[in-house]
Amino acid sequence: MKKTIYLFALYCGTLLAQSPSYYENLQQLTGDALEDALHELIKDHSEFSYSSAKQILKDSDQDPNNTDNVILVYKETSIPKSNFASNNQSDYWNREHVWAKSHGNFTNYGDLGAYSDAHNLKPCDASINSARGYKDFDNGGSQNNEATNCYATNTTWEPGDNVKGDVARIIFYMHTRYSGNGEPNLNIVDFTPTFPNSQMGKLSTLLAWNELDPVDAFERRRNDVIYGWQNNRNPFVDYPELANRIWGEAQPNSVQFVDVNLGNAAPNETDTQTVNAEIMYGTSIELDVVLTWGTSWYNLDNEVQMTNVDNLWSASIPTQVAGADVKYKIVAQAGSYENTFYGNYEVTLNPFQGQITSIQSIQGTTNDSPFAGQTVSTTGIVTGTFGNSFYIQNGAGMRSGIYVYNSAIFPELGDSVIVTGEITEYYELTEFAFPDDVYILTSNNPIPEPIEISTSELANEDLEGVLVKVSDVTVTYATFNFDDYGAWRVNDGSGECIIHNTEGAFEYPAVVGEEISSVTGICSFNYDEWKIELRIEDDVQGGEGSNGLNITSVEAINQSTIVVLFSNPVGSESAENTANYSITNNAVVTSAARHPFQSNKVSLTVENMNAGSYTLTIENVQDEEGNVVNENENQFNYLSVNDSKNTPLTIYPNPSNGIISIDGLEKGATFEVCNTLGKVIRRYNASGSAEHINLNLTNGLYFIKYKSNVKQIVVN
Repeated sequence: MKKTIYLFALYCGTLLAQSPSYYENLQQLTGDALEDALHELIKDHSEFSYSSAKQILKDSDQDPNNTDNVILVYKETSIPKSNFASNNQSDYWNREHVWAKSHGNFTNYGDLGAYSDAHNLKPCDASINSARGYKDFDNGGSQNNEATNCYATNTTWEPGDNVKGDVARIIFYMHTRYSGNGEPNLNIVDFTPTFPNSQMGKLSTLLAWNELDPVDAFERRRNDVIYGWQNNRNPFVDYPELANRIWGEAQPNSVQFVDVNLGNAAPNETDTQTVNAEIMYGTSIELDVVLTWGTSWYNLDNEVQMTNVDNLWSASIPTQVAGADVKYKIVAQAGSYENTFYGNYEVTLNPFQGQITSIQSIQGTTNDSPFAGQTVSTTGIVTGTFGNSFYIQNGAGMRSGIYVYNSAIFPELGDSVIVTGEITEYYELTEFAFPDDVYILTSNNPIPEPIEISTSELANEDLEGVLVKVSDVTVTYATFNFDDYGAWRVNDGSGECIIHNTEGAFEYPAVVGEEISSVTGICSFNYDEWKIELRIEDDVQGGEGSNGLNITSVEAINQSTIVVLFSNPVGSESAENTANYSITNNAVVTSAARHPFQSNKVSLTVENMNAGSYTLTIENVQDEEGNVVNENENQFNYLSVNDSKNTPLTIYPNPSNGIISIDGLEKGATFEVCNTLGKVIRRYNASGSAEHINLNLTNGLYFIKYKSNVKQIVVN
């Protein structure tokens, strides 16, 4: 195969912590004029999906002492990034809307904007997220048993002292960013409670918290990361004093940075860096200006006095290693007057000088790569991340994707990378295993468009490692047994294909019979099966769980058991509260249990249910995102076992040893075998009026469902 030689500069665009031009028109403004100017500055940010926000938070809220972890906002503890509560797992994390999404009905304005704005999202323990709910912010209340730094009343929430300022500055941002015109019109007020209005309180408390808990290195880094994605900053992190200039009586600072610039916009490892600052100050007191710097907001340990020549203050930062992200702070002080400027720059990496082999050439034209056993380098965009492994793709055509296994570098979706390593064939999957080097070139690049295929076309070597999409499919299998390893199946009418829920990426709670408009993911081959690997929530579109919390089905399994299927995973606290369920005709719900693995399924134990028609009313049950099911009346019938004996369907022997005969079937009809929880564990299509099958089940009580008929069968 022909190789091409490329030189890559390996340079990520500099993200200034504070560009002088970013705030240059605001220095003399106060009150409404300042608020309006800030809104114009930050309003048109780049929007990412709610799923992408999860990826952003993994970086923005990364534990500085453990890069595999994130810091939880209220609990203030460190937790693995991979422990995301996709199924509402206890002590895992999810995304907390600091400005509660119900205070403005974010979902009425779509899935982007305020709903997915990363400045307003924080990693939060799932149960603490529920405990905070939609409460306003204020001091006081009872101590939370789990987040012991937090206190709450029925309507207010008080975070710990180390978080108070962070929360206040997020609320200030949301008020300033969203002011109507097709978006929520958010307003801070000085009272509580405010729900369900588009308001959050309490302003006077938040202003006090802004002073009590100053901006720290963690918050500054978080602002930089989100700016890199969204192209807008939280001004109240850069200049916390702006809050008092809008809602208080503070006046513009007498010491102002008119211009700050760098002598070299893209220094390499042999260049010193000159920092220049033009400073204006309205006082006769002599001005003192100091520059401190380091390679992290956590270690600004180096200090140098800036010198003044014709009102231009300058200082130099010595040479730094290639790839260093240099942070600096300028403190200008004249007596009691003081102002601070924060900035950063990156030292360019040394260029990659080597041979780039295209992914298409590595994949070759047959099942095995022509480069198997050889060390090569290739480049592409990261299309999916799975722990310490990921996929990259070059372009959007056939044979344009490849798997990178067990990398020491963890790129994110949208990163442009160069990968160097040995090509291996692992059970017919072409991959880089344990790559020697992974270079991240740039971030936030567009993801290649998926190739649209039918479900029967997935098993194709040309699609290995490539993003694909199937549309207008029906879920045909979704038992989620232990030996399914997260696999479920869909069919668009051309044949089944496997969809794989990926632990640590995205797991969709598919339900048999559910119609889904599209499924996107990476075509992969392992364990002798072709499958679509799910990456993010956006990969499943138009499923029943995509528009709030709905009831998928209600079915009486036997005289004392009703199984309810929800469209989304539900929280155990609300789902297992019997007060949220009521049944007509004197039947009574005595207990409710959410399934331990399939968290969109709830089994109800009932008393006084005889043969007949019933209505089950469900209210106040919430999914893991806080969506509450509307009061929902569900009609169902219970056909007793004795009644079912009068139907044409005949099952024998019963009890059996697992081998049974069924008479009275319609040719082509579908019948299912369910356990006592209503879980479908076998499904058959009748080839004639009678079937003889070996169920191969453990001992117990099972039910055959055939149209509206339910028959009990005992296997022993």
